[in-house]
Amino acid sequence: MVLCAKVPLKEAETAKRYLREHGLLLDGYRYAKGAGYLLLPVSRRFKSPFGISFEERELVKVEKKNRLKERLREKLTAGELERLKSSFDVVGSIAILEVDEELSGREQLLAETILATHKNVRTVLKKASGHEGELRLQKMRLLGGKDTRETVVQENGVRLRINVEEVYYSVRSATERQRIASFVRPGERVLVMFSGAAPYCCVIARNTAAAEVVGIELNEKGHELGLKNVRLNKLENVVLVNADVRDVVPALKENGISFDRIIMPLPHTGQDFLDEAFMVAHKGTIIHLYDFEREGEFEEAGEKAREGARRNKRAIKVLRIVPSGQHSPRVFRVCVDFEVLD
Repeated sequence: MVLCAKVPLKEAETAKRYLREHGLLLDGYRYAKGAGYLLLPVSRRFKSPFGISFEERELVKVEKKNRLKERLREKLTAGELERLKSSFDVVGSIAILEVDEELSGREQLLAETILATHKNVRTVLKKASGHEGELRLQKMRLLGGKDTRETVVQENGVRLRINVEEVYYSVRSATERQRIASFVRPGERVLVMFSGAAPYCCVIARNTAAAEVVGIELNEKGHELGLKNVRLNKLENVVLVNADVRDVVPALKENGISFDRIIMPLPHTGQDFLDEAFMVAHKGTIIHLYDFEREGEFEEAGEKAREGARRNKRAIKVLRIVPSGQHSPRVFRVCVDFEVLD
């Protein structure tokens, strides 16, 4: 018997993506389908951002083959296959790889194989640095295909033009953006700090009845992409500002502007901007603060939210702490959803 998540068919693709991002989906079993639902094998019970139930069911075992490794089995040595990182991100038509130094002489072969295997991929890039600097940008090097860094991504009912070197964007956070959008009530005024190319802004504006969505982004090129994305999706209730959050928010406060929901998708240093968030938060405002925490230590993120509240002499209630993706072994990106009580 295998523990399964019972998911409505209309939520199946979103659920599978969520399970993969959180390391919950079990490989090696065929999914079971029923009247209006899909049974997905999972490693444990968990709290989900969308309604599911759990049950145990006999599932058919299958041998899952890795297409990249299978294609390269005759061309790489056993040692090279062991070092091969066969999972990679696909952002629109761009595949982004991490390649071990020991495989540097095989990069062209990897690119050619991915281009042949994934018909939607037109460009293969290699990460040439980590996320660097205040803007968290990452350098890329072309391995094969069309020499470009720009593509169009489709997610959650919107199209987003992204330059993978000029703006930080995580395709793996699409499920999290949908989760946040599901909370937005009609008529809300929403602030997105560090809005980048405006994925949160566009997803919320497209999928909710928010009155206004305001995004603030320091990166000029990211801001320009955000403006293009607002036009691309024909959104009329999004306002994007190219400036530092610490400069814009005090001016908003002086003009008596506050928000019903504030999103802070900057895990490394987001808590450093809680003072600004509380400036434009009123009683009942919901704040979504992102952080990186080790497995088993997620409550530390909640304590950072409470410390920010104490510093600003505000009372809050932590509603939930939700893992929203794995950053590195045993380190997760988490979101603290909390309500301002006064």
